[in-house]
Amino acid sequence: MAPVSLEDNVPSKASELTTRIFPAIEEERKTTWRHFFWDAWDKTPDERRLIFKMDITLMTFGCLGTFIKYIDRSNLNTAFVSGMKEEMSLYGNELNYANTAYSVANIIGLWPVSIALTRSTPRYFIPLMETGWTICTLGQAFMRTPLQMYVMRFLLGLFETGHWSSIIYLCGAWYQKRELSRRIAIMNCATSIGPMFSSYLQAAAYTGLNGVHGLSGWRWLFIIDTVISVGIIIPQFFFYPDVPARQQPSIVFSEAEIELARDRNPKEGRVKQGAFTWAQAKRCVTTPDIFLLWLISVCNSVAHLPSDSMAFWFKAWNTIKPGSYTVPQINNYTTPLGGVTVILTLVFAWSSDTWLKGRRWPMLVVGGVVTGIVCILLAATPVFPQNKAFRWFLYYNTNWAFAANTMFWSWTQDTLSGDPLTRSFASAGLNVCSWTTIAVVPLFAFKTIDQPAVVGGNWGTAGMAFLYAIAALTLAHIQYKRENKSLEAEVETSST
Repeated sequence: MAPVSLEDNVPSKASELTTRIFPAIEEERKTTWRHFFWDAWDKTPDERRLIFKMDITLMTFGCLGTFIKYIDRSNLNTAFVSGMKEEMSLYGNELNYANTAYSVANIIGLWPVSIALTRSTPRYFIPLMETGWTICTLGQAFMRTPLQMYVMRFLLGLFETGHWSSIIYLCGAWYQKRELSRRIAIMNCATSIGPMFSSYLQAAAYTGLNGVHGLSGWRWLFIIDTVISVGIIIPQFFFYPDVPARQQPSIVFSEAEIELARDRNPKEGRVKQGAFTWAQAKRCVTTPDIFLLWLISVCNSVAHLPSDSMAFWFKAWNTIKPGSYTVPQINNYTTPLGGVTVILTLVFAWSSDTWLKGRRWPMLVVGGVVTGIVCILLAATPVFPQNKAFRWFLYYNTNWAFAANTMFWSWTQDTLSGDPLTRSFASAGLNVCSWTTIAVVPLFAFKTIDQPAVVGGNWGTAGMAFLYAIAALTLAHIQYKRENKSLEAEVETSST
């Protein structure tokens, strides 16, 4: 069948442009047990080949890019508890200010970067951003003063801005609804694996490289991160795909495979972003779903903050009983927190894409409620009990809500499929809300000088975690009513 010509800015007409290899609305296929392990196993041979190529490019680069981003992002906190605090005399709120500078830079660049991506070439755009933050990571190995730290973190934030939302934007254009959540979850695991890897790297650097060539172990961490980053960036310049509507035949995707990709996701596959229109701008500010999704993102960012107290908790024991925990022990004992988050992230995503049939809200409710309960217990129980095991266990379970963030990222792509600009704008907004929260809330609720107690912060987080669940239920109810109303209108039209 001859390819259908592409059109710009036609979200309402997207379903009319399909070649009908697949229906305009994603069909409910009969699934087998194989779908519960991996969705591609239930597809046709042509689809399996296409999905494999999508996974090997989008997923690989998404995971690796996110992995190095979160190593580079978390290594400041890792370095802080590994000798940087003492070497640079950071005894006040300097760490908070550095993290705030990073967050402010992210906020400044998020919307411009994400909107620019809708009309740019990802295989140049995204790797160039990664190159910039890699240079800034290397610069942190040689900083000597708090001011230099603030500048480096601000520049790092500018280059990292929009990376995650850009990756999700591309995935939303290529994958179907019941394929999306699992893949976002796998990439999201890199946000936990990165800090885990950073902790292990710092433990190794502190043990094996501390003092080598006159550099402290924490400085070697930034140098090692830089070397890893360079190896990950180079292949992306050659193999990163564009959205299906703009993708050209390449050494990875044939013309037939590109047409198949467009047909599999007809709402997105045949709509490429042209000049921005007033109609799109209006949708960006008048769609209520977007604002509820942003509220969920705010709550998610607050709900993640208590987990940062765990490293401070171990370090604080040394002031009560000197020698309680060494630097490598602190790094190693906090690492399983990331492991718990990875497991929960995958369980939530697999549940959403399989037995929940693409519904996102149930896992958000579960994550919010559990995190709320955990934070109440953190606030109400002694910070330094005789038996450490219970509080240790609570810290390992602080990230239930954070692990569910794959759900609202997928939900955003589901809700706004067919309108590239609005979808990109809303996705960037999730990060704007997140970074604004991260920049502001720690300054009064999770101050460095108040760690690890932060009783008020834990109580506040409990409230936000329950609001997280309520917002998810509210959005699900709104969309359910809207869908029923649409179905009733269709039935009425067909009957007349």
